[in-house]
Amino acid sequence: MTTYGSRRWTASAAVTPPPPRRRSRRWVWWLGAALLVVVAGVGVLVVRPSPVVPAGTYVAGVALGGRDGQGLRGAIDGPVRLRVEQPVAILAGSERFTVRPAELGIRLDVAATERAVGTSRFRLPGEGRRDVAPVLTVDETRAQDGLDESLRQLNRPARNASVRLAAPPALLDGKGDLAYTASDRGVTLDAGEPGRGVPATDAVRLLTETVRSGGSMLSLPVRTLPPGNDTPKLAGVDQLIGTFTTYHPCCAPRVTNIHRIAELIDGTVVPAGGTFSLNDAAGERTRGRGFVPAPAIVDGELEDQLGGGVSQFSTTLFNAAWFAGLDIERHQPHSLYISRYPPGREATLDWRAIDQVIRNDTSAPFVIRTRTTGTSVTVGIYGHTGDREVSSVTGARQPRDNGGFRITVKRTINQDGAVRGTNTLNWTYQGLD
Repeated sequence: MTTYGSRRWTASAAVTPPPPRRRSRRWVWWLGAALLVVVAGVGVLVVRPSPVVPAGTYVAGVALGGRDGQGLRGAIDGPVRLRVEQPVAILAGSERFTVRPAELGIRLDVAATERAVGTSRFRLPGEGRRDVAPVLTVDETRAQDGLDESLRQLNRPARNASVRLAAPPALLDGKGDLAYTASDRGVTLDAGEPGRGVPATDAVRLLTETVRSGGSMLSLPVRTLPPGNDTPKLAGVDQLIGTFTTYHPCCAPRVTNIHRIAELIDGTVVPAGGTFSLNDAAGERTRGRGFVPAPAIVDGELEDQLGGGVSQFSTTLFNAAWFAGLDIERHQPHSLYISRYPPGREATLDWRAIDQVIRNDTSAPFVIRTRTTGTSVTVGIYGHTGDREVSSVTGARQPRDNGGFRITVKRTINQDGAVRGTNTLNWTYQGLD
């Protein structure tokens, strides 16, 4: 045998020596397992459920350490309950009063509190004081009602802001030259008044927190309650910007229709930039909607028609809008002149055929109010046009061969001391009614 380096050779082949033996590491795993067992054992000895409530355990300031079983329940249902449900003196603004939580439906839940204390028995040595919150049952409705009654002398609801618009009196009428200036007549502005009080939900929450902590005094913050707004759609309305009155004999069927359409339109609000259609607002004139047959001009002839007479309301509304300086986009006078109306300054009405359309070209809403008597109908339009003054001049009648006449009416709108605009109406009547 011949040896070369680390290999041995025989005459037939080379033989590789076996690898060196590796040292076993099983002792590391055994050592780790042993340490875990030791730690677990120490944990069981140090952190373990106590057969009694550990010292330093308190509920609502009442010490419960060392108690168990019936002793624990008795302590919770006794001194803890007395502390939790003790009278609470409440200060709210200038009001002082005392409440008994249990009478308001705020009571100690003994069983649930006992369970909460039980969870505290896993303690580390030397952990010190531990406060456990008592568990309460709260009847929200009963508590709110009781506190509301106690706070009744303090709580004062806010008075909401509002705009009240009177039914318009007869201020402007006549067939000739007239002028009207916007005023605050008929407008009552109420800015409202703040209230004060303690919201019942806040009071119940704060009282519950005080009871849970074992407290006997509570100061409730008094809030200022801002006024709301009963008429938000009327924001900016502060003037009677236009009005007109027309007259009629009492008691005829047409008066029923005049009063009915006035009732339907009364209170209509048209926002700034909006458009008002009398036909759309009043709806179709039918018996079911309170209209009756009465004379109306149809193709130049008088005949009974459901809603006959509503043109008088249309004429009254037209004049109120005319003297308000509003943009009257569409209207049509009667074909025959009716002597009770101002010539040229009047407007007939027919369902889906002849309408009156007024555009609100002001910066505020306008509101149409109406007033009727046995012999008159008045329309007032409330809104805001500042110091606007509107004058209307009616020209001389120009007779026609058919017994009618041509008429011209000019409107001048003055605003802020200057002429804001003019409008001219021209109409030819085919005859007299």
